Amino acid sequence: MENFDSQEKEEIFSKRVPAGKRTYFFDVKATRGNELYLTVTESKKRVRDDGSFFYDKHKIFLY
Repeated sequence: MENFDSQEKEEIFSKRVPAGKRTYFFDVKATRGNELYLTVTESKKRVRDDGSFFYDKHKIFLY
């Protein structure tokens, strides 16, 4: 199975929007066939029991 991100051709626009404890990323990209699509990514910094950090991410693709 091919990695979905490897299908992207070019990033047209990118915007980072901090919103409280979360950050949203809005990215407009073009496929190999020059069709535009939008990805919206929500990222939230989380803490593990041992005190280390990781980011919980959710992504939506809109064609």
